[in-house]
Amino acid sequence: MKRKILPTILTIAIVLSGCSSTPPTPPDNSAELESLQAEVNALREENKTLKEQLAAVPEAAPDANEEMATPQQGTPISVGESIITEDVEITINKVELSYDVLPDNTSGFYTHYEADAGNVYIHLDVDVKNLGKQNLGCDNILSATADYNGGYTYSGFAAPEDSNTGFTYANITSIKPLETLGVHYLFKCPQEVEESTNPLFIIIEPESSNDSYILTIR
Repeated sequence: MKRKILPTILTIAIVLSGCSSTPPTPPDNSAELESLQAEVNALREENKTLKEQLAAVPEAAPDANEEMATPQQGTPISVGESIITEDVEITINKVELSYDVLPDNTSGFYTHYEADAGNVYIHLDVDVKNLGKQNLGCDNILSATADYNGGYTYSGFAAPEDSNTGFTYANITSIKPLETLGVHYLFKCPQEVEESTNPLFIIIEPESSNDSYILTIR
């Protein structure tokens, strides 16, 4: 029995001896890690420098084309004020949006301007005094344009007052020197202009002047 056990023990010992070994030594990566760390530090410094340079750059001025401004420049004017040139004095009495523009005197027969369905009138009421020495035709007093929501424009037409009919035609009416006549300017617009809250103003340009005046409605 002893002879049989001994070879078996020796065999097991040899097998165990062959299976056991020292773990391999991991490769030395310290140099590579140091290189990567140096690259990270360099990138951090570069990022810091770029941020400092960006902070030092002044902000660019806004482009004039991008500014929120009225499309037409001019002198602001309000209801109750007057525009005076060498030949004419124009006093702003009122401005309103109306579906039916009536004359000042409605006691008898009169003409009026009723807006078509889906439309409304911007009504500019002014008094015009002729400061010149010649008759002033009512179709040569001024040009007026309504500007809605920054670029939707509508031209106005003149409707002088008439004591017999309420309104008359500008091309057959004139104002004598130093006399004053009420003249109404009407701008036919879509109904949306009255129903919205978008910006709305009138550009007034007297015929005897190169100046423009801005009457803001809202």
